[in-house]
Amino acid sequence: MRKSRHAETDDEGLGKASSAPKYNYLRVAEIAAGIGDPQCYKGKAGRPPRFKIGDRLRVKDQPDLFYNQTPGYIRGAVGTVEDIAYESPAPEDEAWGHIDKVEWFYVVCFRHEDLWDDDSPDTNPDDTIRTEISERWLEPV
Repeated sequence: MRKSRHAETDDEGLGKASSAPKYNYLRVAEIAAGIGDPQCYKGKAGRPPRFKIGDRLRVKDQPDLFYNQTPGYIRGAVGTVEDIAYESPAPEDEAWGHIDKVEWFYVVCFRHEDLWDDDSPDTNPDDTIRTEISERWLEPV
């Protein structure tokens, strides 16, 4: 039996809550189940994806407060849906602890030349960038 400042645990990570912590510590794997795994939200968007593979979409250039994961260089750009990735709360909501609004995420592919007006000799016209984007940032072209 190992002792931490929060709980006693055995070698398998099974814990017994001590009087010190405010939380009931259970098996470490149970606590972490789903955290960082977008599949824990599977089926919770409440509807099918709005877009399908092959759709051409524009990334909205909408305002954000403090945090988002939509890179500035893709805002306003047009790309193609390559995959319907998963369902999850948007990072903008999740950062504030609002995980009840689950939406679809897509892998969208952008051509390099559609993002940067770059005539550099190192640029290949076939270069692309792929990124995951939540549905709220996307609109049909």
